[in-house]
Parts: sequence; C-alpha cells; structure tokens
Amino acid sequence: MENKKIQQHSRSEVIRDTIVLQLKLIVDGLRDLMLMPVVLFAAIAGLILHREQPGRYIYRVLSYGKISEKWIGLFDEASKDTMEPVDLKNNCLDEILKKTQNAIESKYIDEEKKQKLMNKLNNTLDEINTKLNPVAKLANDESE
Repeated sequence: MENKKIQQHSRSEVIRDTIVLQLKLIVDGLRDLMLMPVVLFAAIAGLILHREQPGRYIYRVLSYGKISEKWIGLFDEASKDTMEPVDLKNNCLDEILKKTQNAIESKYIDEEKKQKLMNKLNNTLDEINTKLNPVAKLANDESE
C-alpha cells in the first residue's frame, strides 16, 4: 500500500467539515424517512399492477435514491483520512443478509412448502392484477 502524504488540517477546517457532516446527516436521514413509505408503496404497486415487471417502480425509486446519495455526498470528506483504510474483507450488509437468509431457510424452511406459498402469492397477485387491469387480462388471454 502506498504511503499517504500526511496532511495537516486546520481546526477551522475540522469544525466546518463537522458542521457540514451534521447537516448532510440530517438531509440523509430525512431522505431515508421519506423513502421508507415510498419504497413500500412502489413495491406493492409494482407487485399488484405489473405481472411482467413487478420491480419497475421499486428499482426506479432505488435509482433516484442512488442519485440523491451522490448529491448529498455524505462521506465525501473521507478522502482526508490519513490512516490506513479499514479492511472489511469485501463484506457488505447485503452479503451478510443473504448468508443469514440462506442459513435460516436451509434449517427451518421446507423448499416444497415455500414453493407452494410462492405459487399462492403469485396467483393472488395475478388475480388482483387482472381485476385492476382487465385490458392486460385480455391481452394475456389472446397471446396464449
């Protein structure tokens, strides 16, 4: 690892960066609070309204969230860190959640029952979709 040039930061710079970070944390938190119901609504609307592309709304919200994350720039000043970076061994929350899900499912979930439950859920969502969107039902019936 190459040596970083040690840069001295003034007290005024540290104070400014601290205040800016606090403001960014507030904006980030408010964005997250607003995103919680929006994501839930987007997921439900996509599951009910779109049989072929049930994730179309939630993934659009996620793309806007990613853009807003860059705009907020919560950790932009991390480049001023002069110490060695922390090595997380390429782990991230998604990987930990997937491993946990797999462990729980392999121990407690019967694959056949899970598949039956998913089929029932899909059939129920298809029925709701057909009732809300009868034109799509006609198009599906004609294509079969």
